[in-house]
Amino acid sequence: MASQTPSTPVKVPASAANYTPATLDTDLRSQINSLLLKEGHVTKIQDQLLHSLHAHHSNWPTTVQAHAVALLRSGEVTTFPALLRRVIEDVRQETTLAPQAVPPPTPAAKSANGASEVNGKKSANGTPSLEGPSNGNTALPSLAVPQSVVEDALKVTRDCLEMVCEMDENGTT
Repeated sequence: MASQTPSTPVKVPASAANYTPATLDTDLRSQINSLLLKEGHVTKIQDQLLHSLHAHHSNWPTTVQAHAVALLRSGEVTTFPALLRRVIEDVRQETTLAPQAVPPPTPAAKSANGASEVNGKKSANGTPSLEGPSNGNTALPSLAVPQSVVEDALKVTRDCLEMVCEMDENGTT
């Protein structure tokens, strides 16, 4: 079981706040990563991220799954590695272009038999069909990672880093 505070926190110089990926000390990063793994913080960060993604009203995991299935069905990608690269790139691109606040989705229209209609496609169990929109007039759901999910992940990551790192205010390591 992970302890609350590590026995020997990594001493991080105050100058590290100005590091860029190009100037980041690889030994320092390795020490921090090792402690995060050893103390169980990586699992905590992953669990929080997954919880936030599944709890968010955008239903992001299903949206990404539907996008991947559509890419495979259309023949745009034919191998798993190509699918992963494409989906990650599409998510990255839409996240970069996404507005900071995304309004909640409109409720699905219910038919008389209890089926839902989302993007023009019906499903008997009330979940959206993975087939995508039925015409070009319906907007596809965004692949952008919701901003509130990003903020939750950053908060838990920051909290975990504070548990394993100690800032050295005088600039020495």
